[in-house]
Amino acid sequence: MHETDLHLEPNEASDLCRVFGPDVLSRHGWDRAFVTVLDEATAEDSLALLVHTAGAPLDDEWAALRVFADAGLNAGKTEDAEACASRDGYVYLVGSQFGKKAGPLAAKRSWIARVSEQSIADAIESGGRATLEIVRLRFGLHRAINDALAGVELLPMGALLQQAYVDATIAAGRQKAKRWDGTVHPADHPINIEAAEFRANGNLLLGIRYPVTADGHPLLVELENVSELFDDPNAVPRCGNVWVLGDVGGVEAPAGLRGLDTRGGDRFDAVIGDLDASGKSATVLADHPEGARAASEHVRFELPSDTDGGVVSAKVVHHFGDIRRVEGVAVDHEGHAHYVIDEEGHVALRTLVFD
Repeated sequence: MHETDLHLEPNEASDLCRVFGPDVLSRHGWDRAFVTVLDEATAEDSLALLVHTAGAPLDDEWAALRVFADAGLNAGKTEDAEACASRDGYVYLVGSQFGKKAGPLAAKRSWIARVSEQSIADAIESGGRATLEIVRLRFGLHRAINDALAGVELLPMGALLQQAYVDATIAAGRQKAKRWDGTVHPADHPINIEAAEFRANGNLLLGIRYPVTADGHPLLVELENVSELFDDPNAVPRCGNVWVLGDVGGVEAPAGLRGLDTRGGDRFDAVIGDLDASGKSATVLADHPEGARAASEHVRFELPSDTDGGVVSAKVVHHFGDIRRVEGVAVDHEGHAHYVIDEEGHVALRTLVFD
């Protein structure tokens, strides 16, 4: 694999998605462009564009460009962008819906946003800001995903997770009379979204890092009404099909989703890995130390169009060995895979060239 250092601040990049058609790429002298998100920033400051000079070798002439956005009245009210996906000229960003390593769940992380590719291109060319629409969900997506997972046997929560993420969040909502009080239920699991991509039918497929099934397999949940959330201020998230990658992970090394990409239709590439990073006092690992064992892998799978969820098979494309923090994948028009990786002190883009 070829590696390129990306000089981004903050150095916490997540996920990748392809952007721009031939006209925009050609105008700038690029042949590839990807969006990544910086999860330590607010949503409006989280966008970065990774571009490659047309005709250059894939291990050379990459650049990272920050794209700042105007979020209007929602400026400064969000954090922890973890996933991105593009469709019909828009890039969608998704907050983790989770909390810090020690909890509780954070309403600032419960959101979804979109920005047009044209607005990103205009901001790059003018030096201005792109226009970002943000829907603050106030745990609405947490509620919808938990309801969708009601029929799935999940990895049991330990006492620490229950207290730090669920009980503490419920208590804070009551004590502070929050608008979202009552949305988080005592039997809920905390939800950590780290990947997203669109299905052929327009549903947004959400890749979940935590929780996983009781057998340690990763979960994907379909968000059915993405556009409605932006069009109707009273709309609430609606989730449907739940999918399980049955060949990935296991009881001794449970694995979650870290990145998603589509090769068209319902064919997907994914990065899977551990449930949380070791050595950072993560409550998830305090209850489930086995959650640190899963290695990072690039897998491929296809979802059937005639089935309402279930278990699907996945094929391993690449094993990353000792590299743990693989945060996103995008496959370009020539079939080469690009990965964004968090390493100590910097962000790396690695390219796997397939013959």
